[in-house]
Amino acid sequence: MARGDHQNDDDDFMDPPQRNRATGRRKEGDERKKRIRNRASQERLTVLINKFINDQKGAAAEMGMQALMDVRCTNLVSPVCDWLSEIYEPASREFVIPGYGRLPLNEESVFCTLGVPRGHIKVPYEVNNEIEEALFARLFPGLESMPNTSALADSLQAMTTHGDVFKMKLLMYLISAVFAPTTSLRPSNKCFPILANLKNVKNMNWCRFIADFLHDAFANKMYQKGCQLHLMLMYVDCLDLSTLDFTGVGGPPPMHKFVVSAWTINAVKAVLAADRATDTTYGKLQLMAKHAIDYSVFGGPQNFGKWMDVHSAPSCPSEGTC
Repeated sequence: MARGDHQNDDDDFMDPPQRNRATGRRKEGDERKKRIRNRASQERLTVLINKFINDQKGAAAEMGMQALMDVRCTNLVSPVCDWLSEIYEPASREFVIPGYGRLPLNEESVFCTLGVPRGHIKVPYEVNNEIEEALFARLFPGLESMPNTSALADSLQAMTTHGDVFKMKLLMYLISAVFAPTTSLRPSNKCFPILANLKNVKNMNWCRFIADFLHDAFANKMYQKGCQLHLMLMYVDCLDLSTLDFTGVGGPPPMHKFVVSAWTINAVKAVLAADRATDTTYGKLQLMAKHAIDYSVFGGPQNFGKWMDVHSAPSCPSEGTC
């Protein structure tokens, strides 16, 4: 019997806890439903990385995960991730910034942000009870069920070796806390087939896996799922920062190959503070030219409204959001 307690991620999107109408207390068994949220946590990842010895970072590099060993951003700004999930267009796989432009959700965008492998093998993220049974005792001796993600991180932090067990635990943690976090407190047992094929991890298409996981979640209105780190860093790195003052936050992000190695949380917060339009929306800053709308098609920004009036159906709102 498989040891995971959420074979098909059935508990990833539980309804909010119900309360006894008479007492107002949560019903028995609902303690694990107290808060429904994405379990992404690169804050703990940065703590782990700072404690990894060089051989352990080298083991990560052997799996193609070296860029993530340089992550500088210690936290997430959740409101911008929430906003991006709301403006996502599944049909085009783009985040549509009203009046400014579009940002694609694809392999290329994930590669530029995270620098994870973009190989030719599909990531085998799926339930396989036989593989799980074979690997579970090796990874978690003495346990009868999957530990929670925090306990997995504790186990990683305590390790001094850098062999296959370290690699498998690190990979399971990266999947559960960064690449494909859900609302579950525990890693998904769908990780096991990946762990069984360590030699090919660097040849798997992690960029497609991360992009598709986010797309499928958003297309199904499951906004709590997916790689929040990619969303946040992808967005701030696509903004025109030429008018911003980074004094007091360590300066602007340096030139970089991968976004994850350039942005600090202080720089992210400074940019998002300038970009915030309302309490729950962003989009005040311009996008970089390659992502922005080419207004020359419409005769310049001042004629955009007139162009929409002429070319839109009568039922379309004046903002052109139909």
